[in-house]
Amino acid sequence: MKRELYVVIALVIVSVILVSSVRRELWETHRRVQETSDVYFLPAPQQLAVLSMGYRHTLADILWAHVMVSQGYHTFQKRRFGNLGLLYDAINTLDPEWRKPYLMADALFTFQAETTPFEEVVKVREILELGVKNRPFDAEMWLVLGSFVAYGAPSTHLLDRPDIAAVWRREGLRYLARAAELCGGDSNICWQALAGASGLAHDGEREAAIGFLQRTYAVTDDEELKKDILRRLQRLMAERDLDSYKKRDESFQALAKSELPFLTRDETLILGPPQTPERCAGAGHDDDPKCAPSWHEWSERYSNTSP
Repeated sequence: MKRELYVVIALVIVSVILVSSVRRELWETHRRVQETSDVYFLPAPQQLAVLSMGYRHTLADILWAHVMVSQGYHTFQKRRFGNLGLLYDAINTLDPEWRKPYLMADALFTFQAETTPFEEVVKVREILELGVKNRPFDAEMWLVLGSFVAYGAPSTHLLDRPDIAAVWRREGLRYLARAAELCGGDSNICWQALAGASGLAHDGEREAAIGFLQRTYAVTDDEELKKDILRRLQRLMAERDLDSYKKRDESFQALAKSELPFLTRDETLILGPPQTPERCAGAGHDDDPKCAPSWHEWSERYSNTSP
């Protein structure tokens, strides 16, 4: 037994000596070698969807967790995350309606250790536009897209490309207008999207700015926001036109409260104007607002018949 114990001790000592003899050299080599690029190990997104065996959302979750961990790792190493765009393509293909990756795309691509190249700025916009394509009624998605295209990219990443920045800014304001149309009861999104109206007016697109504000006014129940919109409209519209617009909206609210008091504003807009069958039967009611088949037609008839 003692002989076997001595053999074991001798082997341990020899092992320690051998490891120590090469460890210093290997440590120096490891310290000098720096990882400078990433290796993408996944197949094309469509093939990846097939390989998921139906567990597309689960695989998307796993890849998203990898993105989060790798982003922190790359930030610690002060180098760009080269595979981020490829991983985003895979995640968006596996779960195209998952909103969180879309909402974080701007931050993940642009807030990295090095200057964001133009190609990746374009990639962020493509990802966000894919987001609103897959979630067309998501007001926050439109707000994030509009904010990035109108303000984030032109003011930070496109300073050396003024022509492109100007085009992006105009297009971004249109995206913000869509966010305002969809904001509904979310006053926070409405207030943020409202910056687009100022941008349109500043660019000389007065009628577009007025339409933007009017659509936002029509979908919100926030009284403070409505007052702010009216102040903005007052600066853009003639007094007579603004007075007519206010009277039309007040008439709509009065009609909705008297006929459909149990419905919200959005539900009333979806349902359409209330009609009295006996009043609207037969011909001769083409100009009567109370017989209009839609709110758009009601607005037109009201404007034509009001003094």
